[in-house]
Amino acid sequence: MRPIHRLLLVSLATLFAAGSSEARGQSLAYKIEVAGLARFECVAVSQPDLPRPDEANQARQLGATARQAVILGDLPRARDLLSRAVSLDPGSAALAYQYGRVLEDLGESTAAVGQFCRALAFGAEEADAQDARSRVDAFADATARRIPAPALDAFDQGLQAAGEGRREDALTAFGAAAAAHADFPEAQFNRAIVLESLGRGPEAIEAFRTYLLLRPDAPDAIQVSERIGQLQAGPGSIPSSGSALALGMLLPGGGQFYTGRPLGGVALLAIAGGAAAAALLVEEVDVRCLRAVEPGQACPPGDIIGESTSRPYLTYGLAGAGALMLAGAIEAFIHARGLDDVEVASFGANALLLGPSVQAWGRSADVRLFRVVF
Repeated sequence: MRPIHRLLLVSLATLFAAGSSEARGQSLAYKIEVAGLARFECVAVSQPDLPRPDEANQARQLGATARQAVILGDLPRARDLLSRAVSLDPGSAALAYQYGRVLEDLGESTAAVGQFCRALAFGAEEADAQDARSRVDAFADATARRIPAPALDAFDQGLQAAGEGRREDALTAFGAAAAAHADFPEAQFNRAIVLESLGRGPEAIEAFRTYLLLRPDAPDAIQVSERIGQLQAGPGSIPSSGSALALGMLLPGGGQFYTGRPLGGVALLAIAGGAAAAALLVEEVDVRCLRAVEPGQACPPGDIIGESTSRPYLTYGLAGAGALMLAGAIEAFIHARGLDDVEVASFGANALLLGPSVQAWGRSADVRLFRVVF
């Protein structure tokens, strides 16, 4: 089915579902597209300006040295040398292909394919061009999301039935799509929407949970967590401690959103996200220079023979983010049980070890893994 047809049908379905769930909060719209089905294709690039003769000569020398490093098995040094070479002569198809082969051998597939695409765009020699094209095609085949045609057909049938207001038929079709392919989060999401519109809250909750399990990094994970909380809580009911724990382990702050404390959820998500960002984004670059330089001085660009990058906070940042997510999940579990603190251990009459807690006010948050009270 064409996207425009899907859009027309699902607009009616979304309006219909919104009316049936208005009392439970803002409605979630049906997903009409299945992400990741398109094969990878090289993007068009323009030919850069020709380098100066001295730059082109230095780039060729770096390429020759990189070939020797590959023979000796020193792939990281070859990568550093070729990185410098392609920056000096960015229009060289031969250097781009050579750089791509080294990156591929180091397991950096995405970056390698980018260099193969550049080699093809800049007119690589026949043998290099054929090999580069085969490697790009292999990458496209490996990264394209494969969903069987029966699952996609059932998904389209579900959208059509939903757009026409045939909710039972839509539920059957989305269920068939999910059954035909286990990794089909869009089908699970739409199935949850239909179940909710039919008033089958517990089943909708399970379908939403399955969606989050399949797509824990989904951009709407917070909204889905909130909807699970709304469906689970209902008028006058008590949130499930097991659901609070499960959502907290899927998404930092998910348990807090579920138990009706969005400020705590946002604060915990921000803190854990900051720790993960520090782990992944903070880098230290070690530059190897042909000659000694004075402390505090930079190596002249022409004397750089290699660079290596490290992430000094990777272990600590990821561990911190994981600890925060675990603490938030446990706190949401405790909160759902109606407890502020859980006694973990007692040390005589005057000392207690209390379990984790998360409190938020304004833009601040107090996250405690454990507390000792004397």
